[in-house]
This record gives sequence, C-alpha cells and structure tokens, in this order.
Amino acid sequence: MPDWHDLGIADISRLLRSGAMTSVALTKHMLARIEAINPTLNVFITIAADFALEAAEEADRDASKGRWRGPLHGIPIAIKDNIAVAGVRMTCGSKLFANHVPQRDADVVRILKDGGAVLLGKVGMHELAYGTTGENPFWGPILNPRDPDLDVGGSSGGSAGAVAAKLAFAALGTDTACSIRFPAHCCGIVGFKPSFDAISTTGVIPLVKRLDHIGHLTRNVSDAALTFAASAGLDLPTLDSTGVKGMRIGVIRRFFFDADARICDTIEESLRILQAHGAVLLELDKPDIADSLDMTGYLFREAYDAFAEDFASHEALFSPGAREKFARKSLIFSADYERALRWSAVFAGEMDELLGDCDVLVAPTAATMPAMRGQWPADYDLLASRNATVFNLSRQPSVSIPVGSGSGARVGLMINARRGEDFRLLQMATAIEDGLRTVHP
Repeated sequence: MPDWHDLGIADISRLLRSGAMTSVALTKHMLARIEAINPTLNVFITIAADFALEAAEEADRDASKGRWRGPLHGIPIAIKDNIAVAGVRMTCGSKLFANHVPQRDADVVRILKDGGAVLLGKVGMHELAYGTTGENPFWGPILNPRDPDLDVGGSSGGSAGAVAAKLAFAALGTDTACSIRFPAHCCGIVGFKPSFDAISTTGVIPLVKRLDHIGHLTRNVSDAALTFAASAGLDLPTLDSTGVKGMRIGVIRRFFFDADARICDTIEESLRILQAHGAVLLELDKPDIADSLDMTGYLFREAYDAFAEDFASHEALFSPGAREKFARKSLIFSADYERALRWSAVFAGEMDELLGDCDVLVAPTAATMPAMRGQWPADYDLLASRNATVFNLSRQPSVSIPVGSGSGARVGLMINARRGEDFRLLQMATAIEDGLRTVHP
C-alpha cells in the first residue's frame, strides 16, 4: 500500500498535477484507512464514501483537461459535524439533530467544493460544540491517536483526530473559545483560527455568533495556509520562510503563563531557541487581560438563547452536562451581556494597538496538558480555554503549532497577529515552525 497519507498537501498536489496519482486512487486509499482505523478511534460520525468518490472523479476529469480549481483540488479532507454538507447527515454531536440532513451546503463547503476539494465525511465533536473534551454521551468518545488514554480535546476533537491519525489531509473545525487550538495542542498538530468573518459561518449551527469562527486542523502551517486560502476563496500568496532573525515576538507573561509547569517550561525553551536564531523578544503587558474570562462568560448568554426553544421543549435530548451549562447561562443578566459587548469592542482595538509594537504575540495555547480520560479536573474547561479565548474576543487570527521534544512534553505554542493579517501570521508561523523544527523535529 502506498504511503500517500504521510505526505503534506503541497506534495500530494504535485503528484496529482504530474499525473503520478489520481484523486480517485488517493480517495480510495484514504477511505480504506478510515475503514481500518475509525472503528478504534471513532473519529468519523458519517463516512460519505459515495459523495467523496464522485467528487474525486470530477476532480480527475477536470485535471485531464488541465483545469485546476484551487489549492485543494482533488485533496480528501474532513468536515466537522456542525457544518452543513448538502445530503449528508449533520448531528452537531447531539440527539437534537440525530437525523438532520441539510439541503444546502454551508458557504465554506460550497467554496471548497467549487475549488475541487474531496469531502470524506463528517467528524465527531463535543455535544453542540459546547465543551473542551472529545467525550460525547450520544456518539461515543473520540480517541486521541497519540495516546487513547488522553483527551483528544474539544470541541473539534474529530477534526483533530482525523488529521493526527492521517485519515484526512486537513479538517474544518469551529472555534468559539478554543475549540480548534486546544485539540491541536492535545494531538500535536496545527490548529488555525482565522480573523473573525474571514470565513463565512453561514450554514454552521451557531453557539455564540459573536465568537464563532471557522478554521482548520492540519499537520503543518503550510497545509493550514493552503486550506485557509481554499476555504476563503482567496489566492495564496508566497509564504516562503524568511527565518526568524529580526522577528519581533511579543510576550505577555501576566495571565497567559499561569499554566502547567511542563507547558511553561517547553514554551520558554522554544522562546530561547528563537532568540538564539535572532528573534527579538518584547515583553508586553495588558493589565486587564484576565477580565476576558468574565466577558467571555457573559457573551455565552447567546449559547443559551441559540437553543432556548429546544431546551424548553426537548430537554431530555440534552445530556446532563449540557443541561447544566445551558441552565447556568440562562441566568446571565442582559446588562452584563451588553456590558461584555461594549468591552469586547474596545478590547479588540486595544489588542490590535498592542500588537503594533511587534510582528506576532505568542503564548501557551492552553494552561493544561490533555487530561487522562475519565479523570477530568474540575477546572478543565477553564484551563483548556482561558488563553485561546482571548483571541476570540479580540477577533484576531491565532494559530497553535506543536513544540517540544519528541520524548518530553509536546505542547501548543499559540501565535497571534492583528485582525486581517491572516496570511502574514501564517508566514511568521512558518518561520517559527522552521526555526524550531531543527531542534524539535
């Protein structure tokens, strides 16, 4: 059996363009891997084999005519199960939508299909995207390909698991507080949350519309850039790494580094390596950064409002954990919600201004290592999300890349930039990834 699943998107694309491989053969290869591995990991909820093979055949027909439709032309990818694909069941990890089959594609799915991407199916998630673990009482737990005893992360756990297990070359996820970047941290892969509204969320079951983002789980930053360009319908600029020499890297130690010592040690080691390669560290501060926790909590009143009617009429279709969360959010006062709206608007501007002094701002992706399944710390949701949610509030692009030695702690380094600077962030992240790869292969 060929080892195509080990290759990155750029290498696969070159093989497709050269005629050394067809999308149909590649798609059959990935479907065979899913059939063999998914029963153990429970990554996919719905495998859309017929849809995928039809798309692959169409991609091959276009290729035979010299028509290349986008950076993911002929590439098999996975879609989180709260993003609509016409004709394919969409459960949102919930009994509420157990038999829901959307009739229209989400905007991002339509763009990907138009660009020639091959959709393998829908991957699992935390119930209603409201949680930081891979556990699901209705569809079963999603297991971490790195270590099945460890949490895969959530809510986009299936997206991360599919990429980490090499069952897909990329996966769409959603991120309201940490739901792309925390699973990336848990699985040792890349998780990219673009700027707010860089990718349309039309056709996605919402949680908190003011915080919801669509993004990507991939194996490296280059693949994230290709997938982002394809998802947004944008041309991909040249992202060749120019190295980190002279790169101004901002660091806020307040709040962000109140984390597991293993995480902090690994991030500090990575910063020392980047400095040795010529990066300039700038110590920054934002005294009110911890207020982001309360403000995010107030905005989650929207989560209750989004499901209030279903909650009132079909409470039994919610798990006990979800019932507790929604009941708690129903108690948030309108005045606090409105205050959070005003605060977050000001905060986003202040964060852009703060990043005016540097090229990127870096921090640990999360304050906790992935938990042992079944041994959930009481504050796990908070520790998983507290750092990442800052950049949902600020609406800035944010990418988590894996750092650390293969034998030691492998954790997420979160790299962030000003709103709208998505490709610039990915170029900087590519340089950081390359600078650390020589030490942390």
